[in-house]
Amino acid sequence: MLGRVLKNRYKLIDERGSGSMATVYIGRDLETNRLYAVKVLSRQAAAESELVERFQREFELLTRLSGPHVVSPVDFGEDKGCLFIVMDYVDGHTLKHAILTGGQFPIIRAVDLTEQSAAGIATAAACDIVHRDIKPQNLLLSIDNVVKLTDFGLARSHESKDITVTGFFVGTPFYVAPEQVENSRKADVRADLYSLACVFFELLTSRVPYDGEHAWDVVMQHLNGPIPSARMLRPELPPEYDAFFQRALAKQPGDRYQTPHTFVEALEALPIPERHGSSVPRSEELVGALIPAGGPPMALTAPDMIVGRSDPQRGFRPDVDLLSFDPAQTVSRRHARITRRAGHFYIEDLNAFNRTRLNGTPLVPHQDVEIHSGDVMRLGHVELRFEIRPR
Repeated sequence: MLGRVLKNRYKLIDERGSGSMATVYIGRDLETNRLYAVKVLSRQAAAESELVERFQREFELLTRLSGPHVVSPVDFGEDKGCLFIVMDYVDGHTLKHAILTGGQFPIIRAVDLTEQSAAGIATAAACDIVHRDIKPQNLLLSIDNVVKLTDFGLARSHESKDITVTGFFVGTPFYVAPEQVENSRKADVRADLYSLACVFFELLTSRVPYDGEHAWDVVMQHLNGPIPSARMLRPELPPEYDAFFQRALAKQPGDRYQTPHTFVEALEALPIPERHGSSVPRSEELVGALIPAGGPPMALTAPDMIVGRSDPQRGFRPDVDLLSFDPAQTVSRRHARITRRAGHFYIEDLNAFNRTRLNGTPLVPHQDVEIHSGDVMRLGHVELRFEIRPR
């Protein structure tokens, strides 16, 4: 397939990964020279009407989603019997790759990446979409440290018709929720959050909660096995982490966190150990706000938000859009990132053309700097005052 041009437009220039149903390539748009991810259905899968229908449904579900932590669809088509989906290209790698190459994540980093992943699940849940295959292989980590949820091939909405494929296991054994094993059609957002808790466990310990020689051995542990202790594998974790997993990995959906919001609230309440062993409680009661001159405050409600300028022609919209304050377009589309970690706020310049300045000092690109109430940042010609306020 490498070198092939689909729809006289998308040239496949590299392969990024493959599975039983499809292969993902990097494609270059010959009209705009932009790079995209192109998911191509295998010829074997294309011969199965159920799998073709599932592939078409994946694109249809993607078109409903819009958010910073889910991949965005671009195009769908067929070229000489070859079905494909074109999506935004994420320059980076999967969380699974990061775990395999880096081992245990710093605790604060693991919490942050899990919060971002939960935001992607929340975006889908708001559209009544259940992903049903949350795993680190389906969570892309960009070079800008943004997590995006991808691969909605097993996803379904409440209005989707049932598609049954003989011998097809819905989910991945290492991350599958108990109720999803018993009846995948009844799985809801609580199943996705269970799977995400398995990912969080792996980020912290570099081990999945349940392991075994055969897939069914692993599945039976999800169904009947005791909930494992993360502290046994990583002793510096405070006791609150095992308490979190006792609820997040509960066998019965009703005993778990019921929504992405309550899941993230529990994450934010977890203490983060400092270098010398004490713990810093995470703040649940404070949010940040950016206050432009002559404009209303813009709340920073998510743990990770991009500040920049929207580009309607390219369909790009940052979390905090400064277009109305920047008629001269001196702000980059992805100018800066503001994150909240352990109750503190940080700003990172994203290598913007007009550098981000904090209290008059230009920031070094891709380096987090803590910000405090009263700090003034300048993005291009736009000046913003930062404040921390009660939620």
